[in-house]
Amino acid sequence: MPSQLNFARIRSVGAFALAALLLFASVTGCSQSPSASSSSPSETASSSASPSSSPSASAAESAPSAPETRLFTDGLGREVEIPVQPQRVVVSEFSSEALTVGVKPIGLGPNDLKNAFTQNQLTGIDDVGDPPNAEKILDLKPDLIIFSQYMPEIYPDAMAQIEKIAPVVYINFEDPIYDVLPTVADVLGKADAAKEWIQAYEAERAAAREQVKEAIGDKTVSIFRIQKGRLRIYLSTNFGGYALRSALEAKAPAAVQEEIAKAKWANAVEISLEKLPEYAGDIMLLIVSEDSGDQEEYKAIRDSALWQSLPAVKNGDVHLLDTLKYYNSDIVTVRETMKEMANMLAGSTP
Repeated sequence: MPSQLNFARIRSVGAFALAALLLFASVTGCSQSPSASSSSPSETASSSASPSSSPSASAAESAPSAPETRLFTDGLGREVEIPVQPQRVVVSEFSSEALTVGVKPIGLGPNDLKNAFTQNQLTGIDDVGDPPNAEKILDLKPDLIIFSQYMPEIYPDAMAQIEKIAPVVYINFEDPIYDVLPTVADVLGKADAAKEWIQAYEAERAAAREQVKEAIGDKTVSIFRIQKGRLRIYLSTNFGGYALRSALEAKAPAAVQEEIAKAKWANAVEISLEKLPEYAGDIMLLIVSEDSGDQEEYKAIRDSALWQSLPAVKNGDVHLLDTLKYYNSDIVTVRETMKEMANMLAGSTP
């Protein structure tokens, strides 16, 4: 029967083949090294698989790791290698910006420690001094240091030592909202957080501007500071200058506007008492510290005939500002003093 013969032949060939296969396996097993013979089935399967059989594993192995540093060009035009995600940051005057984007510094300058609006968030942060103390900064083991553009000019020796400790980025003092905050946030790897804060600020600013516009219209507003032996008019940065001019867009007297035009980000100019009527606005915001010398100077000016002749004085439109609140020009101080001044101006004489 041909079919039976063929079947028997197939079985015979199959049996022979099976025996040969078993013999080959036993010989191969004997020739394996101890380390190879101890591999688990899964390890053996993995090692015998071809590269094309595991594309995801192969891709993961070949993918480059995320960079830990990057190059950043700072306010002095220096190209600095900085951490992508810094963990231990020392700043000089930029703690408000750092806190706003979710980074708590480990060290900062003494002026920031006095900030009336952020003091409760600064507990446990070391004062690195002014001039900055290189040894103290070294002890803090920072991976990034952020200072203002003026520090190398003011403290060249100290900064030369500090630049050896960790990467130092110098920030330009310009527009606190649209220059300083985005730059600090970028350095810290938190650009999106800055954008969110600016959007919220702009909504508050629009409401405050409208409040001031409805209250005082085209009346002029000026900010003065009286100190012992010195009378200063503040322009567009410190002591409420940015909040008043850029945020609230309050109109300045012509003499003040001329000073701002000379240098947009200038802080203040000193004037003589005789010049006061030229710089005094329809509304005057006044800064006098609790220092006894400053208080004596204020009393002498306040009692003078020149002071009494000013329209703002006659109309009861002189408002005292809290020195500590208005001292800084960081973003948090700008936002909070903007709202305070809007309420103050809204209560001025119609």
